[in-house]
Amino acid sequence: MPHENFLPLPQDAIRDPVQWNSAWEVLLRGELAFPAGPVIAFDTKLGEIETRHDVDERLVAYQELVAGTCAVQRSITAEALQHFTFDDFEAKWMNAGADVRGKHILNAMADVCSTAANLNKARVYCAPELRLSRLRLDGKVFLNLLKSVMHDDASFIPSRPIYVSHAGWDMWAAGQRTRNSSEAMKAALAEILILRTKLICHVVQFTMRSFFGEDPPVLFVQKEHKSSEKAKNPRRSQQRAELIQTFGPDAAKIRAADEKAGSKARISQRVAHCSYLGCAKSADDDSVKFPRCKRCFDKLQRQVVYCSRACQMADWKLRHRAVCGKPLDFETASQVFEHPVSAPSSHSRIGPPVDGYKRSLALALQVTELNLHPTVDYCLYDCDGELLRYDSGAESYAQVVFRRRRELAMTTGHPGAVALMAHFLCSVFLSMAAGKRRGITSNMIVAQFAREYVMDDVRELVLEAQQLQDADPLHRPPLLSEASPELWGTIIQAIDFSNIVVTLD
Repeated sequence: MPHENFLPLPQDAIRDPVQWNSAWEVLLRGELAFPAGPVIAFDTKLGEIETRHDVDERLVAYQELVAGTCAVQRSITAEALQHFTFDDFEAKWMNAGADVRGKHILNAMADVCSTAANLNKARVYCAPELRLSRLRLDGKVFLNLLKSVMHDDASFIPSRPIYVSHAGWDMWAAGQRTRNSSEAMKAALAEILILRTKLICHVVQFTMRSFFGEDPPVLFVQKEHKSSEKAKNPRRSQQRAELIQTFGPDAAKIRAADEKAGSKARISQRVAHCSYLGCAKSADDDSVKFPRCKRCFDKLQRQVVYCSRACQMADWKLRHRAVCGKPLDFETASQVFEHPVSAPSSHSRIGPPVDGYKRSLALALQVTELNLHPTVDYCLYDCDGELLRYDSGAESYAQVVFRRRRELAMTTGHPGAVALMAHFLCSVFLSMAAGKRRGITSNMIVAQFAREYVMDDVRELVLEAQQLQDADPLHRPPLLSEASPELWGTIIQAIDFSNIVVTLD
């Protein structure tokens, strides 16, 4: 297998993306094909980790890669939910044609891989997922890849990324872990997995942005500490000899100079950005200096910087307290967050789905909106697709009961809970002037619930709920059927349900 210095260079992706990708795909179908290519590349990576300091550096980089990937996946989820729900992304992508899809994907891969050498090299581990011919010809392949890195809730940065698996590689890596449990082995395997996932995430996000004519996202690469002593690479002489043997003296010299110039250009574009994941501030030029963690720098030459005291304190509570000034081991590095970043308070947060239940994209968007606005009980869409946020009253009996059913419906898809919520909202909006002004009808509410919970019988279940209300002596909606007569008298002072009948076309 060619040494990494013989791979297509990151700057080649800018000069000629088509030729750069063709060179990659030739290698990935031949010398770099799985399993030989990735396995030998892994051996090369493992050989680079020779001292305890090297392992610590790798684990610090790994931790930052995981944190960055979590943030990217949150961003992907938020953007994709909007595009799938309101922009008919799936249909537009499938109808775009192979050439159009291929153009956006190729530009995305070139933009991402030209930014950082480690992402460019990570293509070794992404042969099937990022094969352009496969992605462009079958639109479903890209859409499935995009959905595979989306979370169920985009209201906060998750504490763990969704890794893109590869059955063959995962099986091989598991075997390596059982035979060698050293920190170097763990660090190398973990770095490969997260680089693979991060590259795929960036490519799908850049592609989606390009497809909708939006500006590409900012791809932050942390500015490294300039050490007074240049790090020595024990394999540099061997690499130089391999270059000369493969390309000849003159061509090897030109390639080495080209690679050095490209590396220098990429390094010049790096900026110091705040180490707190909940902050997006960066120092755009060398005149702006972010204070760094003195203990980490003095003890380990580890570069941890913050734009403000507030961010330093927030990151300390989130994750830095466990690693400040301490050499990392794999288990510590894997614990990126103590809790999700910017997660809503526990009393209002809708929990994750139970095992076996997969939320639809429409429901994931609903959950995101509700967790971003914890005082809101449900979000309904009017005829123009605009949101109307319904709030039944802070800590009211109706809100407590509604949210109990909402939690059940959104975490399990329970049909009964879905029907009771839908019927209750139909009743409420029939009585609300706001609902009438916005043109929200019972049919629209039922259709929205059918989309969100992927249920064909919502209409029938809502009509059954209306029959139960008609049979109730107090004419209580089934959602509130356990309210005592005294409590019911208080409730109908706010909303008079006595003359409300839900009918559907």
